[in-house]
Amino acid sequence: MTNLRPWLDEQPDDLRLQKIIVRAGPFRAVVPEALVFAWEVVRKEHPKTVDSVVEVDTSYIAVTCKKCGESWNAERAVFTCPKCGGENLEMGGGNELFIEEIETNEDNA
Repeated sequence: MTNLRPWLDEQPDDLRLQKIIVRAGPFRAVVPEALVFAWEVVRKEHPKTVDSVVEVDTSYIAVTCKKCGESWNAERAVFTCPKCGGENLEMGGGNELFIEEIETNEDNA
């Protein structure tokens, strides 16, 4: 979110951010409450963000057991299949950390 400042400076003077939605995967170890708290402090540093909020959209890890084919979404790393006990698992995703959406006053105009 540190790269947000240059973008903000390029926007029209009357633009105001209302909401920022951040996508965070479990492998990034983001504590949503901590990110929201940090934004409460940082948002006051720029007139275009002063009234904005941040929301954290937590993603999951897609897991597939190569032994039995069972597939599920996990909130954290897993090492055994809950169906067959297999340990040969394929994991995908869970490493995301990016701004998914920015809502501004112009979106509601």
